[in-house]
Amino acid sequence: MGRIYTFYMKKIFRTKTILFWGLAFPLILGSLFFFAFSSIYGQQSSKAMKVAVVGENAKEHPFVKVLEGLTYDNGSKMIDITYTTEEEAIRMLELGAPNSSAKGLNGQDLGKVDDSETKKVIGVITLKSDTDVTLEIAANDMYQSILSGIVSAYRAKAEYIQDASTKGQEALQIAVESVQKDIKYTENSGMAGNNKDPYVAYFYNLLAMMCILGSTTMLDMIVSLQPNTSDTGLRVGASGVSKLKYESGVVLAVLTYQLLSMGIALVYLLGILGINFGGEIPMIILTSFLGVLLGISLGYFVAHIGRFKYSVKNSILTLITLGGGALSGLYAVQLKAVVEENAPIINRINPMSVITDAYYSLNIFGTGKRFYMGILIMLGLTAGLFLLGGLLSRRNQYESL
Repeated sequence: MGRIYTFYMKKIFRTKTILFWGLAFPLILGSLFFFAFSSIYGQQSSKAMKVAVVGENAKEHPFVKVLEGLTYDNGSKMIDITYTTEEEAIRMLELGAPNSSAKGLNGQDLGKVDDSETKKVIGVITLKSDTDVTLEIAANDMYQSILSGIVSAYRAKAEYIQDASTKGQEALQIAVESVQKDIKYTENSGMAGNNKDPYVAYFYNLLAMMCILGSTTMLDMIVSLQPNTSDTGLRVGASGVSKLKYESGVVLAVLTYQLLSMGIALVYLLGILGINFGGEIPMIILTSFLGVLLGISLGYFVAHIGRFKYSVKNSILTLITLGGGALSGLYAVQLKAVVEENAPIINRINPMSVITDAYYSLNIFGTGKRFYMGILIMLGLTAGLFLLGGLLSRRNQYESL
């Protein structure tokens, strides 16, 4: 098996298309992601969130004092407050809604729309009492999520602040600072991963793509061994080497190449570009290793489906990978949620979805139950695909050749 392994390692490194798509292309794409997104999140995450505040004596409200003291890590103001009436606040919120025009959220005519940003807000905060604070938002994105977290943190200590307000300004200031610390903690540590940059998902998708690309290399190598597809396959079929031994050498060669490619990509992304993936590095490496195994097992399985020509099997694999990528949300994030709601089993057996879920849960939730469940699913799918591929391989006989 050692000679088989060495032969196919040389064959892989002599095939330019495999080297380009398996190694060069991911590095190029990762570089493009880095230059395209490296500054966007930093600019957006320090942008002041514009909100409208409604209520009597709003400027003296304890919650307003909390908002006024909130800053980003670079010291810039987090909240830009506009004090106004309820009617005007709703109008400003409707103007700040995504894709808003001269029509409001409910279809009513807003009259002449002022395009200046000073007239738009992303949320309306209504102050009814020291403990009764409500929030209305126009959309659900990163900023609205932060605002919701701030309001929730205040509500959790509203009674404490109300009690402190009766004991003088010093006690009130201490209470306000306590809430501000809670909000900072929620913002920075509310999720297990330490990188809340939404654009890091592109780099996780890049790693998932590299894992799945191993299926194409595996398909190429295994199909070349089949007697009905090439002269090499005829010679292999007529040799005295067992099919299992020969295919095991090929699988090890492809696995070695894919792991080397993944290792180089991780060193490049982590060490040279300095991408912060948010999760623990050893767990990212483990997930990548299992993802590579899953990708290879998928190619191994498809390679043994029937006695079709290479072009047919390649088309089947392309359909699985591209279709699986679409259903996993790589092209439209909303589609994955639709699948999860209507047919969750698809997300459990779709290799692309399983791999991206493992990376996502590692960054957002850390090494918890959801991450380990994803790892178990990856192991189960890998074992199942290799087993099915092996069974199909034994059933394929070529006596007529």
